[in-house]
Amino acid sequence: MVTIYDIARLSGVSKSTVSRVVSNHPHVSAKTREKVLRVMQEYQFVPNSLATQFRYKHTKCIAIITPSIDHPYFSQLVHYLSVACTKKGFKTVIHQTLANKKTEEDIYIQLQKNEYDAIILASSLLTEEEIAKCTKNKLLVACNEDFSGNYFDVLCINEEEVMMEATAYLLDKGLTTLAFCSDNLTSPLQQARLKGFRSAHNNKGLAFTEQFVFDKVCGIEDGIELGEKIFKEGLPFEGILTGSDFVAAGLISSALRNNIDIPNQLSIIGFDDHPITLVTSPQISTIRNRIEEMSNDVITHILNKMTEGEGAPIKKIYKGEFIKRNSC
Repeated sequence: MVTIYDIARLSGVSKSTVSRVVSNHPHVSAKTREKVLRVMQEYQFVPNSLATQFRYKHTKCIAIITPSIDHPYFSQLVHYLSVACTKKGFKTVIHQTLANKKTEEDIYIQLQKNEYDAIILASSLLTEEEIAKCTKNKLLVACNEDFSGNYFDVLCINEEEVMMEATAYLLDKGLTTLAFCSDNLTSPLQQARLKGFRSAHNNKGLAFTEQFVFDKVCGIEDGIELGEKIFKEGLPFEGILTGSDFVAAGLISSALRNNIDIPNQLSIIGFDDHPITLVTSPQISTIRNRIEEMSNDVITHILNKMTEGEGAPIKKIYKGEFIKRNSC
């Protein structure tokens, strides 16, 4: 069996150089790397990944925690994070918690056992304190959820600010009876959006009805179901701010079936600026997040922390953008 010593001898380089090639270390010239890789291929040399992990104390693997990859936003987020990881030579493991706290806690145990170099947390049902206790100072970065940043690194958009801006737009048009949709009101992210919705009303000296806050409204089917309820019961909404472009698309579908004129009888605003906003009639006004930029920044930040060591937690906030189209 060919060993790393054999590859070094056949390549005319040191064992440490071969090790750097195997670990994809940047401090190897392109010419030397190519020569070593050619010899490895010729002799069908396969590095012992477990030994490499032990030696360099990393797995080259990052776990991503998401409630469900079936959700349009989280499927996009996982895609961009995985692409960014691959470009940096890291593998990804995707964990769907399906909103189960025990499942999430078990993943943190795997991090404690050094099965992953880091965890990217897209959403959680645990408190910040509970997460910090579970991870025991291992490398975790929240990407998407609006945590405080006191316990671990957080990168997210300013959900409160951009929701307040979109809500104020409708209120400025004279639409005073507005509804708010959420996929999970218990999450910090959704609470931030609701706070922005409330603040826009408060700034105008207006109240809103708590009964017009709808939870567990996630996809197209939920939007259709909510639309049927609104239109059949004659609920007096003039505008709806949804938590997803897919919910907005479902509402528009229901409105068309019930002969509701969008936006003259009802204004609708989505969230995420998914391409589906461009194929509905009318096209959906929405809120654009910074998902690709944020994903790249998350991976860069993780690699910097792995290289430079732990420091004080940081919180980076991105500004969302309200995109005006024809549904409002």
